[in-house]
This record gives sequence, C-alpha cells and structure tokens, in this order.
Amino acid sequence: MSAAWFNASAERQLRECNSIGQGIRIDGTLYVQNLGNIVVADRVHVRSTPAQSHLVTGPNGDLRIGAGAFIGHGAAIASHQSIEIGERAQIGPFVMLLDTDFHEAGKHDSAGGTGAIRIGAGARLGARVTVLRGSSIGAGAVVAAGSVVKGDIPPGAYVAGNPARAVGERDAHAGDRAIDLDSVRAVVRRTFGLDALPDSDTSRDDLPQWDSLGTLNLLLSLEEAFGVSISNEAMARIHTVAELSPMLERAAEG
Repeated sequence: MSAAWFNASAERQLRECNSIGQGIRIDGTLYVQNLGNIVVADRVHVRSTPAQSHLVTGPNGDLRIGAGAFIGHGAAIASHQSIEIGERAQIGPFVMLLDTDFHEAGKHDSAGGTGAIRIGAGARLGARVTVLRGSSIGAGAVVAAGSVVKGDIPPGAYVAGNPARAVGERDAHAGDRAIDLDSVRAVVRRTFGLDALPDSDTSRDDLPQWDSLGTLNLLLSLEEAFGVSISNEAMARIHTVAELSPMLERAAEG
C-alpha cells in the first residue's frame, strides 16, 4: 500500500483536527471528536486496529501529539484541559490518558475536576496503563504494563504498580509469561499478520512488514506479551526471529 494512500487516509480521518503534520500514518479507523484543539505533528503513527483508538477533546480541551510519537490500538485519549504527548513517545495498546474526572456527582454534563497531563519526549507507556489528571511523565521514563500513574514520574525512571512508583526490573516483571521461541514466533505472527508461524531463521529481509514502524510495533507487542522493557537499541540489533528470545531473556534478567 502506497505512502500516498496512507497520507490521504490520515488527512481524511484527522479532518476535525486543527493542525496535522506530514508523514502521519493511521492503521484502521480512528475515532476523532474535537470540540477544542487537536494538533498532530509530523510522522505520528496511530494504530486503531484490531481495537479502535480514540482522540477526544471537550470545548476547552487541548491535545498535542509530538513528532514521531506512536499510539497503540485501543488507546483512549480524552482532554478537557490539556494533554501533551512528547516527541517519539510510545503509547502502548489500551492506554488511557484522562485529564478529567468526566463529571461530578449529580452533574453529568460537567467535566468535573481537570488537570494537565504531560508525557515527555521518548517516554514509553506499556499496555493498559492509565494516566490520571494532573500527572507528568518525564522524558525517557518507562511505565510498566497495567500501571496507574498519579502524580509526577521523573525523567528516565522505571515505574510500575497502582499507583506507579520506581521499582527494580525483577520486581516489575514478577510472574511474567515464560519466554520460549514458539511463544515469540506467535507474537511475531500476530504483530505482522502472517498466515503461519515464521521460521526461527526468518529475517527482517524476509518480511516487508518488519520495517522501522514494524519494529516499533513488534517491540510494543513483545513488551505486552512478556512483561519486559526492551530498549530501542537492543531491538535495532535484532535481525532474525531466533535472536528475539535471548534478547527477551536478557531484558527479563535486568
């Protein structure tokens, strides 16, 4: 599918936004409701399949998505005050960013209390993370899957839990799914939509889907499946499916 098609699709789906950049990619059908201000910068990639993602602003909401950011499928991002997603930030599947309590008791037409949310440049949020109003996640911080963020997370921190707080790698990954080659092959198959499990010696060159965006999708899928945190540098060194298992084991060991 051509880049021109992707650009046309993104422009159509983001037509309610106030400003959109170049090279934006949207997989699937994105839900957009803009009653305030939405700005999407260059090279943003939003996945909205197999579960639809949502970008919503209320009358006073301001949502800004920085250049090169990635938003996984099933994400719900709703602003009634201000949400800022920094450049190259990675938002995992089913993440919720909510800068409002939605309504106060007995006042269903009110957004209730609000508080700005800031996601720093290069920060990574695992699957099913919830970020509550008034929270800030520093640049390069990593939030483990399933965590709830309330308050400020320092730059570069690794946090987990409810509420999310700094933890060691082993504590964050207790009870993780066993890492074996067949399980890894299954994740690769699901991520790239393959008809069959890939062979262990299947390489990047064998799969057109395994481009730079595909690498990011695979990284997030592996983190979700095995509960580990994978660095971009480690992922960039991988060339075959067989190399993924030892990389995941190293990540699990911290």
